Amino acid sequence: MAVSDAQKRASAKYQRENIASLACRVKKEQAAAFKTYCEAQGKTSNAVLREFVLECIEKRT
Repeated sequence: MAVSDAQKRASAKYQRENIASLACRVKKEQAAAFKTYCEAQGKTSNAVLREFVLECIEKRT
């Protein structure tokens, strides 16, 4: 089933108001190695980075 335009707008609005992106720059070979590591874990690079960020935050509190 296709997503309606209203749902797309609602999702975009939610992300604009509640979600932030974090980024870092690494050499291409480092990025490739990290993606390979993530695939071996059965996770996306986004999932691995999110888990790490949340772990860091929990250690501080």
